[in-house]
Amino acid sequence: MPAREVAQELLRERAARAPLGPEAAGLGQALAAAGGGTVRAVVFFGSQRSQAAARNEWSAFDLFVLTSDYRRFYRGLNEAGQLRRSPALVAGLNRWLPPNQISFRALDQAGVERHGKCAVIDEQAFGRETSAVRRDHFCAGRLFQPAEVVYAADETARASTLNALASAHLVTLDWIRPWLPESFDASEYCRTLLQVSLSREIRPEPGGRAGALFEAQQSELVPLYARLLEAYCQDRVLRLVAPGRYSLVSPVTARERRRVEAYFRRSLFRATARWAKYVVTFEAWLDYIVRKAERHGGERVVLSPRERRFPLLFLWPRVFRYLRDKDKRR
Repeated sequence: MPAREVAQELLRERAARAPLGPEAAGLGQALAAAGGGTVRAVVFFGSQRSQAAARNEWSAFDLFVLTSDYRRFYRGLNEAGQLRRSPALVAGLNRWLPPNQISFRALDQAGVERHGKCAVIDEQAFGRETSAVRRDHFCAGRLFQPAEVVYAADETARASTLNALASAHLVTLDWIRPWLPESFDASEYCRTLLQVSLSREIRPEPGGRAGALFEAQQSELVPLYARLLEAYCQDRVLRLVAPGRYSLVSPVTARERRRVEAYFRRSLFRATARWAKYVVTFEAWLDYIVRKAERHGGERVVLSPRERRFPLLFLWPRVFRYLRDKDKRR
């Protein structure tokens, strides 16, 4: 069976048996209710999905929100009191450089407030950004890891979302080839994916995060990619060199290395441009990143009145010191 069909089948099997995260599913339903009838699907991913991080009162659920109409979606959030900015402005930023990051809060059935950190993107862009013609690594770099559809408007939306998730798994071989060892098994393949992907982003977590993610996710990652590596052999892009071990059929060329490095440089540039958007689109963004820095750095962060009043001018020295010293603290 071709690798694409294998990936689709594996994700359909996982979707059929995986218990939905009840809190994330509740947020998905609340987003659909507030989103002006435009929410096509909600995908739950990240450290809360994999349980790679301890949950506390500041923890957020990472969600991709697939919409059919940016402006109607943000108008609905505005009317529900979830967005204070102009819907037209936020929708324009979303079209310019998808996805947007927004904050969304809703009460669950027990009356507990749940917080979603939502990457908002339309269906067409989501399909493109998990495919071989993606423009950067944002979607593909998150969705090759375990994720599940916690809300779908209908079966068509569910099927297309699962196909996009399958594609995010398939294209891993496109960007990981230059870093693969001469021969590898499924565990080494997954570890390399995490190490390379995380190292090509500016992240608040200290060193060792890739290993922690692998330990938390290996029960889902390794069996899935073991099947995919077998399928890649049938597609004649990998060869079996020993039971469970593989190697590349065609060697990595200097031109390919330059292409992949350029892809990651472009991704980093686009990710940095998104930070400027988040100041507009993410409510209470400053408090959120301070709490995140405290959680990963293990130290309390107290901003000065000047830093809090003019963060875009005066916060940079603290940011650079944090990124420089984050590995030393651990």
